[in-house]
Amino acid sequence: MNQTTTAEAKSYFNFSSGFLLAIVANILWGTTFLASKYTLQAWGPFTSAALRFGIATVCLLVILKALKKKIEMPETTNQWIGLLIIATSAFGVLYPMQLAGLKFIPSSLSAAIMLISPLAVLGLSRTVLKEKLSPLKYVALIFGVVGGTIILSSTNNRLSIDLNSDFFMGLILTLAAAVSLAVSAIATRKYSKEISSASITFWTMAIGFVELTLAAFFFEENVMATITTNSNTLSWLSLSFLAFVCSSFCFYIWNHALSKASPQEIASSMHIKTPTAVLIGVFIAGEELTSKVIIGTTLVMFGVWLSQQKKIWGLQ
Repeated sequence: MNQTTTAEAKSYFNFSSGFLLAIVANILWGTTFLASKYTLQAWGPFTSAALRFGIATVCLLVILKALKKKIEMPETTNQWIGLLIIATSAFGVLYPMQLAGLKFIPSSLSAAIMLISPLAVLGLSRTVLKEKLSPLKYVALIFGVVGGTIILSSTNNRLSIDLNSDFFMGLILTLAAAVSLAVSAIATRKYSKEISSASITFWTMAIGFVELTLAAFFFEENVMATITTNSNTLSWLSLSFLAFVCSSFCFYIWNHALSKASPQEIASSMHIKTPTAVLIGVFIAGEELTSKVIIGTTLVMFGVWLSQQKKIWGLQ
């Protein structure tokens, strides 16, 4: 076997292993929508998120130490600012908004709305990073906007009937979470050139935990009391699953996947998260699956897939 063949085989193995890890991570992340609902039955959105990422931060530290992965200390003020931006958008804002929205809308609908994030990344890349978008990317954005509009008008047209309803608030909060996720992706892309992925994951999760804890004590009442009195076996099992599996484990294997394959190569793995969440919500929690959610989700997923293609229909 010559050197070229060996290099190609190694490249293919790295891509295959990275893509497989990305698929596993996104399937597990698809379960978080329903699991989070059970934690919200016991605690408020800030307390639930703080507990999840407090436990996850400690668990991640143990994993990184066991694997002898070095946690780099940021060296400049700019790096600390970058970590703060990522932590705030990826943890401090994203999860409380998403969890608060889950109080008012089904987990399947929440997952469908969150699928807008990859398309929001395209828009922010154009406006923030000044990256030029190809005609194909603009077509992908159009599919995303149309699909997102259909999703937001779903569930018996409640959105068009009462703009002051809890349902509408749930939609807006979840949409804000989707945008926050996109912001975190842009910030991570910018600062990952200076800090390793493992270090970014640890520091942003730790900072996010501090932000969420402070917010819990500021916005929610009797935080310590609710942790002990409102909890039950299901809420603690759900929290443990979210912390150990969906946070520490998934964030680690996702970062490892990115070390094996490029973000563009594994971006399509994100598509599986939403159908996973929708199916779990429908078959386990008995949530209603409306035609608008199906059509809107399909259009958004197609837009996300389209955004990852290099050339199709003569467009690049």
